[in-house]
Amino acid sequence: MIEADYMSDHVAHATMEPMNATALVTGDRVEIWAPTQGPTGTQGFAAQVAGTTPDKVKVNTTLLGGGFGRKAEADFIIDAVLLAKAVEGRPVKVVWSREDDIRHDKFRPLEAQHVKVGLDAKGKIVGWRHRIVADSIFARTLPPVFEEAGGHDDVVTEGAKFNYAVPAHQIEYLRQDHGLAIGFWFAVGVGYTRFAIECVIDEIAAVRGIDPVALRLELLKDQPRARKVIETVARMAEWDRARDGRGLGLAYSDAFGSHCAQVAEVSLNRETGEIRVHKVWCVIDPGVAIQPLHIEAMMIAGITGGTGHALFEQINVIDGEVRESNFDTYRVIRMSEAPEIEVSVVPTAGSPFGGIGQAGLPPTGPAIANAVARLTGGVRLRHYPFLPNRVKAALES
Repeated sequence: MIEADYMSDHVAHATMEPMNATALVTGDRVEIWAPTQGPTGTQGFAAQVAGTTPDKVKVNTTLLGGGFGRKAEADFIIDAVLLAKAVEGRPVKVVWSREDDIRHDKFRPLEAQHVKVGLDAKGKIVGWRHRIVADSIFARTLPPVFEEAGGHDDVVTEGAKFNYAVPAHQIEYLRQDHGLAIGFWFAVGVGYTRFAIECVIDEIAAVRGIDPVALRLELLKDQPRARKVIETVARMAEWDRARDGRGLGLAYSDAFGSHCAQVAEVSLNRETGEIRVHKVWCVIDPGVAIQPLHIEAMMIAGITGGTGHALFEQINVIDGEVRESNFDTYRVIRMSEAPEIEVSVVPTAGSPFGGIGQAGLPPTGPAIANAVARLTGGVRLRHYPFLPNRVKAALES
C-alpha cells in the first residue's frame, strides 16, 4: 500500500483590476457596464434586485482586467444596481478597494486529499482510492444541482477521474463547511486533484524503482495522445541529462479535453527552504489548434500562475478574519521569479475537444514538487503552497 495526504490552502483571485461595475436604473429599465464573466446571470440577478425582468436589463461587458472565475459572480454588480436604484436616473460607478476585493473574495476551497493505492507483487496498480474533503461551490452557487447530485460537487472533485489504466478506482467526496463563500478559481478542482495524483504517480515510480516517464507511458499504453505529449516534453527537456544542482520533475493532465505534459527544472536552497523554478517545458494537445499562438499564450499564463500559486499564494482566516488584504500580504509571483517557458502545441485532427483557458495550470505544481523530490532523493512536498518553512520541515523529516 502507498498512502499519502495532500493539502491546499485557500487562495484568492487577486485580479489586477478589482471588482467594479457601473449601473443606471431608469424606471423598470437597467443598464450595466461591468467586467463580467457571466452576462446572462448578471441580467437575472440585476432584474431581481431592481424589481424588473431580465429582458429589461442591458449588460455591456467590458474587458475583464483579470477574471479567473471571480467575475462570474455578481455581488459587485448588485452593489452598483442597488445604489443606482436609490438614485434613479443617475449612473453609479462602484469600485471595490483592493482590501475589500481580497478580504471578500470567493476563495478556492481549503481542501485535503487522502490517496491510497494498492500494488500487487509485481508493482502493478490494482486499486486507487481518492478521498477529497472540502467545502462545496455548488452548495452556494447552484443548490438544486448540489441536492440532485446527492451532495456531490463535480467542480470541487473534477480532475480526480483520470485516464491511467487502473482496474479499480474509487473517488469519495466529503463536504466540510467552513462558513466561507468559496468559488471558482483558475482550473477549479483540477488545480489540486492533479497535484495529489501526479505526485502519487511519482511515489509509485520510486517504490517500483522505475523512471516516472516510463511509468506514465506504461499506464497510458492505450492513450496515444497522452503518450505523445509526455514523450515530446521529455525530449524537449532532455529528461535523462543530469543537471548540476538542479532537478527535473514531470506531471501530466488530461483535463478540459486537452492533454498537457510539463517538465519543471528547479533548484533548492536547503538553508532557507526557497525553491526557484528556472524553466518549464510544456507540450499541449488541444485537439484542433484554431489559434496556436493564443494557445501558447494561455499555457504561459497558466504556468506562470501555477508557479505562483504553488510557491506563494495563501489566504489565512484567523478568528474569523481574513488576514491578507493587498499585494504586500497576499504574495503573488513577481516578474523576476517567473520561469522561462517553452511551449509546443501538437494538435490532433478532428473537432476541438474543449476550452484551452485552464489546461496549463494543473501540471505545474506537481511538476515542481516532483522535481524537488528528484533533487533531494525523495523529499515529498504535499502541502500547497510550498512555503520555505514547509520545505525545511519536509527536508528535516
